[in-house]
Amino acid sequence: MEHMSDTRVRKPGTRTGTRTQAGGTAVVGYARPDGADGSLAAATRQLREAGCALVRTDEHRGRRGDLPGLRDCLAALRPGDVLVVTSLEQLGRTRPELIGAVEQVRRGGAGLRSLREDLDTTGPGGAAIFRIFQSLADFGRSAISAGTSDGLAAARARGSRLGRPPALTPEQLREVRDLLLRPENTVAGIARQLGVSRSTLYKYLPDVMHAGAAGEPAVEFGDGPGQHGRAVPAAAAHVAPYQARPGRRVLVIDDLADLRGPAEGSVELPLRMFWYPNRVFNLDEPGMLRWLYQTVLREASQPDDLTRYLNGGTLVTLWRDLRLPKGVRRAWEEHHSSLRALVEA
Repeated sequence: MEHMSDTRVRKPGTRTGTRTQAGGTAVVGYARPDGADGSLAAATRQLREAGCALVRTDEHRGRRGDLPGLRDCLAALRPGDVLVVTSLEQLGRTRPELIGAVEQVRRGGAGLRSLREDLDTTGPGGAAIFRIFQSLADFGRSAISAGTSDGLAAARARGSRLGRPPALTPEQLREVRDLLLRPENTVAGIARQLGVSRSTLYKYLPDVMHAGAAGEPAVEFGDGPGQHGRAVPAAAAHVAPYQARPGRRVLVIDDLADLRGPAEGSVELPLRMFWYPNRVFNLDEPGMLRWLYQTVLREASQPDDLTRYLNGGTLVTLWRDLRLPKGVRRAWEEHHSSLRALVEA
């Protein structure tokens, strides 16, 4: 419940009539219970004697957000209006509250007078007073920022971990490394098992997505006579600094001669490379061979994906007609001049 002056005058910012100061400005007072006896009577009387035609009040000592009279008074101020208070404490009981209220007065183009501190921004030095308050606000923000930086530095020095906890523990990361190197497992299946997204696995284990666990050579199983089930060294490959798609960088085989995949017949891709119920590509059908190469080049995450499904000679033949992400094409052409020459020819 707020008390108003009985004088019929306009609210600040409206155009209904009574002017109380030369130049047509409106002088508005604001009061709330002070720290002495909690009475509004003395403060209201002082404001009226100071020339306030309208006095807005709040009946309790709450914080600024709980003071509707103050909130409405500040919002209604217009350029040329003057807000009068008995003391700066009326605008805020803490420094941030006070500085915020004064800044709102300044942004509204209004003036401020405080009777106890004999402060008046409508005089020649008014702009300087506002600058002082603005400097205090800047100083407060700088102090908070410095304190935060010092606190973070101290926490790092103590070895404390900052920010959100990791989605995967070191033990889980080691387990995922092992699982991803087994061809029967899929990225989506492992992610579901751990309760994380596929992108989380790509983020935490980018190295495992191509050549195996860190420090371990990748291997593949031979299919030729006498080689079935026997581990042989995997072809050399590297991860390029480009993305095949969000979350996956381009894997490039180092030597095209290592690409020994079929150029005819049927090829079935694993689920981690082709998310479709029917993953069989009949290479004898028109367009299927090109579709297979586009898919493998985009989705390959380990050297075996490239050497098992791609053929070096066929790749050269199809290269100019393949529709590939820019990162894939750039990575392969930068490493293999023969492919770049096909495009430049």
